[in-house]
Amino acid sequence: MSTVSGRMFKDVVVYTLLIFIGVFSGYGVMLGYKEFTEPKLVLVGDYTQHFESTDEKVIMYGTDWCPVCSRTREFFIEEGITYKERNPEKDGYAFELYKKLGVNGYPVIVIGNKRIFGLDTKEIKLALNES
Repeated sequence: MSTVSGRMFKDVVVYTLLIFIGVFSGYGVMLGYKEFTEPKLVLVGDYTQHFESTDEKVIMYGTDWCPVCSRTREFFIEEGITYKERNPEKDGYAFELYKKLGVNGYPVIVIGNKRIFGLDTKEIKLALNES
């Protein structure tokens, strides 16, 4: 009888390990998928083309209906940050520049050589200090 209970114990341990490995493998695949499919929130690159028609150091791509864009505008006003706003839904040139940023959402803020996706006040302040 002890060999039967010993075998059952071994089977339970093996199946538990297999389930554990399966769950964490799936979790790893999910994290890897997110890493490759979600845009980076802050990306360093050459964004000089975005500044060709303005003297502002900050450019925001946003829309009228976007609540995060509204909060970003409020943040800029509170901090005394001057910026150029471009609405890709109303301006064809802004839409072409926006597409080159490789994102699918609003707001997108360009400061110097950094593209910031969303309202990240820490990164905005850091980018302003660097430029």
